[in-house]
Amino acid sequence: MESSFGGLPIKAPGKNFEIIQQPIFPAAEKKYFISNDPNGVQGSIRIARNFPNRHHPDFQKVQVLNSVFGGFFGSRLMTNIREDKGYTYGIYSYLLNLVQQSAFLVSTEAGKEVCKATIDEIYKEMKSLREVPVDEVELQIARNYMIGTILGDLDGPFQVATRWKNILLNKLDENYFYTGVEIIKTITPKELQDLANVYLQPKDFYELVVV
Repeated sequence: MESSFGGLPIKAPGKNFEIIQQPIFPAAEKKYFISNDPNGVQGSIRIARNFPNRHHPDFQKVQVLNSVFGGFFGSRLMTNIREDKGYTYGIYSYLLNLVQQSAFLVSTEAGKEVCKATIDEIYKEMKSLREVPVDEVELQIARNYMIGTILGDLDGPFQVATRWKNILLNKLDENYFYTGVEIIKTITPKELQDLANVYLQPKDFYELVVV
């Protein structure tokens, strides 16, 4: 690898490269239901809201909240809507990371007849996180998952390069990584509840269902 590619004039972008600002135009409506197939048996559900980029002080904290909410297989959305209700084979929430703005997104596919019930349960889980602090055991499980994911993401030069690429392209530095790890280890249930009251308000989310 070194003999073949080591001499190539590849240079990482500096900190002074320009980021083109694009205006954001909110959708005219909050809820959309699109029927492409009258005989369809399954609907694709997307529920999302605007969210700040990685430079916002809440970004990495909300990543922990997201893990508890719907970020991995042991999350509340998965436990409720897949394991308990059986509405879907899988449901996840995640932060869609972009340079300027990001989005907080819930994504799943469910039977057409239970799409509304699925959406209702998503909002119920938001309400629970707003009203009741996360149990320490549940939070520790989310912490373990996130730390384990980081360790897996650093297993090899290409994974490490991907981490650095995101840091460089978002005009961050190595402290961003270490700060994120510290947040995962130390964030409290009260902090997560406060974040939920800011970012998990149903009125801020857009809904799209396509059958």
